[in-house]
Amino acid sequence: MADSRRNFLMKVGASGLALHNQGARTAAAVAHPEVVCRVNILTNQVGYLTHGSKKFLVESNIYSIKPDFYLRDLSVVGDHRVFHGELAEFHGDFGGYYVGDFSEYTRPGKYALDMYRDTLPSNDFISSYVFTIGDDYREVIQKGIECFAVQRCGPSTTGYHAPCHLDDGVRLDNGQFLDLVGGWHDACDLLKWSDATLTGMIGLLHVAEKARDDQLKARILEEVKWGNLYFLKLQDPEGYYYSHGIGGDAPEEGNHWTDNVRGTADDRKAATRPGEPHLQHMFISAQSQLALLYKDWDAPYAKRSLDAAVRCFNWVKKRESRTYLDFGTGASAGLRLYRATGDHDYLDYAVKMADRFAGLQETGAAPQMLKGYFYEDASRSKAAMHVGIETLGMIGFCEAVEALRSETDVGRWERALALYCDEYLLTMAGLNAFGIVPCVVKAEMPQGSRNYQGTTYRYFMSIRNPWRQGSSTPSAGEVMYQGNNSNLAGTGIMLCYAGRIFGSEKYRHLAQRMLDWILGLNPFDVCMMNGVGYKNPPLYIAPEFIPRLPTIPGSVMNGIVGDEEDRPDLQPGTWHSCEIWTPHLAQTIWLASELSHDNQH
Repeated sequence: MADSRRNFLMKVGASGLALHNQGARTAAAVAHPEVVCRVNILTNQVGYLTHGSKKFLVESNIYSIKPDFYLRDLSVVGDHRVFHGELAEFHGDFGGYYVGDFSEYTRPGKYALDMYRDTLPSNDFISSYVFTIGDDYREVIQKGIECFAVQRCGPSTTGYHAPCHLDDGVRLDNGQFLDLVGGWHDACDLLKWSDATLTGMIGLLHVAEKARDDQLKARILEEVKWGNLYFLKLQDPEGYYYSHGIGGDAPEEGNHWTDNVRGTADDRKAATRPGEPHLQHMFISAQSQLALLYKDWDAPYAKRSLDAAVRCFNWVKKRESRTYLDFGTGASAGLRLYRATGDHDYLDYAVKMADRFAGLQETGAAPQMLKGYFYEDASRSKAAMHVGIETLGMIGFCEAVEALRSETDVGRWERALALYCDEYLLTMAGLNAFGIVPCVVKAEMPQGSRNYQGTTYRYFMSIRNPWRQGSSTPSAGEVMYQGNNSNLAGTGIMLCYAGRIFGSEKYRHLAQRMLDWILGLNPFDVCMMNGVGYKNPPLYIAPEFIPRLPTIPGSVMNGIVGDEEDRPDLQPGTWHSCEIWTPHLAQTIWLASELSHDNQH
């Protein structure tokens, strides 16, 4: 893997991937000393919002940069510079960068950034790639929505190898046929994980809630209805939602094409155990939200979804919720059922879950200790780790704070949210030039972790801190670790909620930094959403089956991982960095929608 990654980096060094030698300013470069040095301007490759944060970075390890930068309007012929600013040097966790900010410029259009090196003549300058300033992230959202259509499984006319898997599935526990035809493939493979793909529907529903365009909303609801065919089949007659569906329980995961004939040897197996409480809560939230959105479009369908949510709630309310993710998603589930029915029993459940969530926060026993983050459970033995869907816990808590202010006293919740944003997120984002936040604090494996005020933390997962800090080896001895896009997108979403709750622009501006990283403003100058921006890393290609997944515009990759010392590490073509997963896609378009909505209001 190391050799192939090195060869890739050498190839792209001349064409624009911003990496450096051992003496470079950026930590990402340390592992790649053979790549030629150069000056690079890092921007959000899609662009910025008219009334949002507009930051960019400049890296150079061999040239001194003059402090002035200029914004050039490309709609006007000639050298039409419309904004002048000054760069500031920043030295932090990922090394030194020059930081520019043109947030006060608000006119829509196409632009480039210009600046000078000290060694260049005064009439010669360095320019960035072209980007836009606009009112919304329509391109990101629309391409993300259409990605779901290409990932359709079953008797679809839009799936990339449709019709497929018309013989899903067979229960692992008793060998009986269970109709699980439909839904979406989750990633660069053919599995349909019940949690990951459900996160996809949750993201789509939130985009639909914010959509001002009825045509766009109708398109989303059409796509959601396709996915929900599968999710409703994953509900047991007892009411609970299945743990995996088609996906999980290796070695019978079923990552293969089938003959589409029921009863033959290639029929795929289904894991049908009850999912954890957070998964039940996610199903309840999604079905309740769908019912609210559909009540004026298709009342019978809305009722079916609401009935499914109620049956699932009646099952899970008798089970014990224990974790950060259980409590946060439980607050969302209770809230959305209350909105759909007006039944105060659901409101009471939401309040109980939000109270228990707030109780997991580190409030700080000493003035100089890091505070504001949350523990995974009441044992307070380890902090919550954000690597996939975990940010749904914090988002659910924020939903409860925003929605229930007129229903109950949310003062304690507001204080917890403000502490999380101010003492944790803003503090940690201020330690690096990119404004991103860690995936975990109080790391269980201190070696390779960073330290702030006596608390260890890591921005990235790696082979050194695998998923759940375990040692899972899914195949060929590989350890489960993945990129940070879900963490950043989910954190950005909750920051948008916090911005509205407290009327604070600083939270929304930090949310923008999370999207900026995903869309290209990162040490490798790559956009992690396929088909947008000007530079995407090579997609992971699953070797198990043919035909293989095509590169789907709008799909979002796992993201950048870390090396042993928690320095940014792009692993091109690996599943760790470059496999598309539904949770990354769902939360990226959801964040783009939240930022667009707030920009227009």
